[in-house]
Amino acid sequence: MFLLLSQSVISKNLYQPIVSTIGFRGNDKTETYILHREVAHPVNLMLDTVLVDEDKNRLENLGLFSEISTEIVPLEDGTVKLIYVVIESIHKTPPLVFPTYDEDTGWSFAGLWMINNFRGRNQSLILNGTFGGRDTYSVSFNDPWIFGDHISFAFNISRIIFEHRFLNRNLELNNFSLKLGKWYGLSVKTQFGLDLGRKQYFNEQYKESFTFFGITGEIRYDTRDIYWNPGKGLLLVHGFYHQNGINPSEFNTTLFTQSLSLYKKISKKGKKKVIAFNTSSSIKYGSKSDLWLEYFGNSSTIRGWSPPDSNLYLAGKQPFRFGHDSFLFSMEFRHELIPKRATQVGTEFGLSLVIFSEFGVIANQWKDINKIIPMQGYGAGIRIPFPIVSVIRVDLAWGYRSRLWNPGVIHFGIGQKF
Repeated sequence: MFLLLSQSVISKNLYQPIVSTIGFRGNDKTETYILHREVAHPVNLMLDTVLVDEDKNRLENLGLFSEISTEIVPLEDGTVKLIYVVIESIHKTPPLVFPTYDEDTGWSFAGLWMINNFRGRNQSLILNGTFGGRDTYSVSFNDPWIFGDHISFAFNISRIIFEHRFLNRNLELNNFSLKLGKWYGLSVKTQFGLDLGRKQYFNEQYKESFTFFGITGEIRYDTRDIYWNPGKGLLLVHGFYHQNGINPSEFNTTLFTQSLSLYKKISKKGKKKVIAFNTSSSIKYGSKSDLWLEYFGNSSTIRGWSPPDSNLYLAGKQPFRFGHDSFLFSMEFRHELIPKRATQVGTEFGLSLVIFSEFGVIANQWKDINKIIPMQGYGAGIRIPFPIVSVIRVDLAWGYRSRLWNPGVIHFGIGQKF
C-alpha cells in the first residue's frame, strides 16, 4: 500500500527521497550489467523522475523487454531502493519453417533460427534460409558493445537469388560484410563498413556479373525517446555507399543518402498521439545502367502503388516510377489505441492507428527532379508491436498523379516506415 502511494506521489513530484541503491527484477535471461549500463540515475542523490523516465526509455530501446516499470522500496535508514522491473519478451525462435511475403519477390518458405539476446548480452545471432520467390541463406551477428561503451561490431554472410522485380532477369547476390560503429554521447552515432560481393544478372539468353569491393559509412544525430514508436525528437541521417569494381574494374558507383525525421507528441494526457514527418533524398554517381535502377511505389517509398513488373517497365508505360536519384516526403498521424503490454505467454500486444500522406519524385538525374510530376499516396494503416521485429505494419493506400487515382493497394512491412 505504501509502495502504491509512493508511486502516486512521486508522479506528482511531491515525494523525492534519497536513492541509495538501484536494483533490477525480471531479467531472468538478460545479464544485469546490460541493464546497469543503460541506467544513468545516480545514487545518494534525490530521486529524479525525469532521469527515471529517460532510463526506462533506454531500456525500452534495447528491444529486449515487453514492459518496463519502477518500484520504490523504503529502507530503514530513510532512503529508498529504486528498482527497475522488466518483463522480458521472446528472445529467440526455435528452428522452424513458415511462409513469408515480400513485395518484390512474393511468397517464400523461410527456415529461421534467431536469437535476439544471445548469451543474455544483447547480442543477436540469426541463421536464415528461404526458398520460393526468394532463395537465400545468411548468417549474421551483431554486438552493440563488443569493445566497450557503444562500440559495435557486426558481420553478415549471405547468398540471395530471386527474379528481378522488373528487368525480366534473375539476380544472384553473394556478399560478405563487416561493420564497426561508435557512439559519441547518446545522440551522435557513427558506423563504418566494408564488404565484398558479386552480383550476377541472368536469364536464358543473357548473363552479366560484377565483382566489387564496397565501403559504407553513416552518421546519425538521434534524439528520439523510443526508437520503435517515437513520441518526440528527431533523427538526422547522412550516409554513403561506394562500390568499386574488381571485375570489371571500370565499374563503380557511389550513393549518397540523407534523411530527416521529426516527431511531436500532440496529446498531453491519455493515449499517445504523434505527428511525424520525414524527408529523404538519394543521389547516385558513377555507373547508372538499367541494372542499378530503383523504383517508387511500395511500402517503403510511395504507398498506394502496386510494385511494377517487367511488362510495365519494358512497355515504358510509367517511366516516372524508375530512376537513380530521388526525393521523398512523408507525413503520418499516429494514434495509440492500445498501449503495448506483455501477455501471459511472453509476447506483446498493442495497436496503433496511422493516417498518412506522402509524395515523391524519382529520376535518372538529380537536375530533372523538379521537371517531373510527383507521385502521391494517401491512406491509413495499423501498427502491431511484435517481439524481435519491433512492429508489424499493414497499410491500405491510394495513389494519385495527374488527376488520376489508383485502386486501393494493401502494403505489409516490418518496422515503422520512418
